[in-house]
Amino acid sequence: GRVCASAMKDRVLYVQSHRAQQSRGVIWRDLGHARQQIPEDVTHWLLDEGSLTQRLQCCSGGQFSVLLLSQRWARPSPDEREIMQMRDREVAQVRQTLLRVNGQPWVFARSIIPRESLRGVNRRLCHLGNRSLGSWLFQAPDLRRSHFQVAHIDPHSKLVPGELQQGASLWGRRSRFEVGSAALLVSEVFLPAFRPWPRTLSTRPGTC
Repeated sequence: GRVCASAMKDRVLYVQSHRAQQSRGVIWRDLGHARQQIPEDVTHWLLDEGSLTQRLQCCSGGQFSVLLLSQRWARPSPDEREIMQMRDREVAQVRQTLLRVNGQPWVFARSIIPRESLRGVNRRLCHLGNRSLGSWLFQAPDLRRSHFQVAHIDPHSKLVPGELQQGASLWGRRSRFEVGSAALLVSEVFLPAFRPWPRTLSTRPGTC
């Protein structure tokens, strides 16, 4: 059977981490300050360093899909600009997607891609549509990733569209990726429909 442990983990290198920051009604905390607050069943998904896309594909039985909600030039939030070392008035490609299993939205993803990261062959990132950004990232041999920031997101945040949040508190994470000279920020929020939290599901080959 196919083993769903991340084969990419050894390629993930750490760059700088960031202090606690507030964005769109969400307080993001450095992992070192938040680890004790994260339930054990949540930790093995929230802090997994490999490809979330690949792991969801393994859970899906072939029923994984990406749905593009929006992608446009926009100003990221102040803390997103700080992490990406962008100027105050600078715009970026802001991409928002759903990662779905069996048609159900399991993860909401928000990606910030500065203009300078879209040079040359990376211009294709403007036209991914319903294709996975994670699949592009984790095939890069020179991929580097920052330490995680994590958040317990209350039902009134502006980060996740209200119809997806369904009045529930959600766990999210974000990190900065670097591939060559290109850098981008990816935030991922686990939605109410997400099911495979229990740790026991991650212990058998071919499962989550």
